Amino acid sequence: MTNMIDVHGLPEKDIQLLERMVERLRTKARREKRVRQEDEQEIAFATWPLGLKGDVTREEIYDYL
Repeated sequence: MTNMIDVHGLPEKDIQLLERMVERLRTKARREKRVRQEDEQEIAFATWPLGLKGDVTREEIYDYL
């Protein structure tokens, strides 16, 4: 969606200030989106292909290997 802001009658330096502010807000929004995406990434833990299910003791693990 495109919105327009009427800057008619403002001095050029005020218009440039508004442009810089809008660009800064866009940068901030992109950064926040990237951080949210990084936080949502799934963490994959390493697994061993032992083929065991359920609780096992340390001794059972070493006996199995």
